[in-house]
Amino acid sequence: MENIAIINHVGLIQFETIGELIRSFKQRVDANGVHMSTYKKVLLVMIESLENIMKHSAKCPENLTKSFQHYMPVFSIAKRKNQFIIVSSNSVAKQNIPDFRERLDYLSHLDQQGLKDFYKETITNGMFTKRGGAGLGLIEMAKVSGNKITYEFTPMNEYCDQFKMTIIIEEPLK
Repeated sequence: MENIAIINHVGLIQFETIGELIRSFKQRVDANGVHMSTYKKVLLVMIESLENIMKHSAKCPENLTKSFQHYMPVFSIAKRKNQFIIVSSNSVAKQNIPDFRERLDYLSHLDQQGLKDFYKETITNGMFTKRGGAGLGLIEMAKVSGNKITYEFTPMNEYCDQFKMTIIIEEPLK
């Protein structure tokens, strides 16, 4: 069965863009009778993903990439049977990749209880990143989806890679 596109955005992400995409998502799923619990999960992952793109996209020198347009941020939501597939992509500085990869790999090894415990530990330990967050968004997305976050890095130039993250949320069968 093929995927049905719900949202497909390529381009810069700003606060206004996030609002427009949320409205578009709401309109499209209202007509399709999505479970409220699934809607809330997809919406949370959507908002966290879009905020991550907005806050953490690296400013890569345009003239060093083969095709700058090819590396614009991407956000999409598709539906296949009872699954919502959320894909986000943005540039990241190569210097940040080792820590980022380590965090993602650590999250992928935790079960639901482990994610809950790690969330509590992170929120109470007072460790915040340079950008003001504690990395709670990734933990929350992993917790809410109930599935492992899959990701890949694709080299852009000597300074940046393109980061692509996929999260799947299962909708209960009717």
